[in-house]
Amino acid sequence: MAPAPVLALPGEDSSELQRNWRAATTILPRPQFEQKTAPDYPDLSSQGSAAGGRLIFTAFLNSNRISESETIDYRPDACENNPYCSGQVIFEKSGNELGHLLIADIFGSEVLDDFVKSVPVRTFKDPGDGAGQVTAFYAGRRFNYTTFVHSEPGRTRTISHFTVLLKDDAELQRQILLMEACAKPGMERDPLCNAP
Repeated sequence: MAPAPVLALPGEDSSELQRNWRAATTILPRPQFEQKTAPDYPDLSSQGSAAGGRLIFTAFLNSNRISESETIDYRPDACENNPYCSGQVIFEKSGNELGHLLIADIFGSEVLDDFVKSVPVRTFKDPGDGAGQVTAFYAGRRFNYTTFVHSEPGRTRTISHFTVLLKDDAELQRQILLMEACAKPGMERDPLCNAP
């Protein structure tokens, strides 16, 4: 029998999020509060191992301590020292089985189903300095989502993120417009686009 999902979801306050974190989930311990040294640093985080890599969960809270977004980030161990490696996990609608299993394990099968059925809103492909990055935005019925996959020449799926956002379509559009502005030449030096 599969472990119960942690069921940490946007819209919960920080105490609910920590209380609802299921002990049955062995890949990530209960998230702890972080010292926020910058606004773009998460409020809560948890780290564990899965599928031959490091899995990091982060949550951002609003001023009422309600979770607005929650992310899982996968970084393969093999890519730390090997320039020709391949990660085993990818978080995309058409992503691999491991990516979907991790989404279901962290957020629950209902979130995975909502994500798979979500509507693609916008995709950004940025080859950058020989690196390839793909960021995609999706509108689900229950939540909105973003995915991010970063690859480098000779490496595939070196970093993969999956973010669950509150169902706020205006905020999703704001994030898309920010991404669009930051994709313009020269904007990488702008403090708005150069967040830690």
